[in-house]
Amino acid sequence: MNLKKFLHNSKGLTLIEILVSLTILGIIMIGCMKFFTQAYSYTNMNQKKTAAINVARNAMMYIENESFIEIRQKFEEDPKEELTLMICDNPEDKDDPNDPYEKFWNGEAPGSSCSPITVNDIKYDVKVRADLDKDNRDFFLPITVEVQWVINDKENKIEIEGVMKSEDIR
Repeated sequence: MNLKKFLHNSKGLTLIEILVSLTILGIIMIGCMKFFTQAYSYTNMNQKKTAAINVARNAMMYIENESFIEIRQKFEEDPKEELTLMICDNPEDKDDPNDPYEKFWNGEAPGSSCSPITVNDIKYDVKVRADLDKDNRDFFLPITVEVQWVINDKENKIEIEGVMKSEDIR
């Protein structure tokens, strides 16, 4: 009976009732906004990680198409050797002017026209290593591609592993 009386009351709501209901609504909305902010930052980080994985896959495909014998020999000379991939703008210095990648071994200084691989204004440093402890190096060379990038002074890194096959079995 009191509920019916309250609903048909023509006096309306007091200022305190309105302020209390707005405060409760504000607290609920702040909780929802935190969820969306957190979801955005998580999605943004995953986008950069996906780009890094694609950069690593492209580097892996590039290395797989290089001369197996030369790459294996370089890694066998020094097992701690690392190969750095960069993008270079000087097509006249390269064998294939349509290929933007240039490889640099430890100790080799990249030219001034070379820069790290950049996707969406994020610079990705790409390093390739070989795992010479595995068997069957005559036809397969296990390699690891490591991609590093920095966002907000925090260093991020992913690695993918693959195998470079000899031209004899390609």
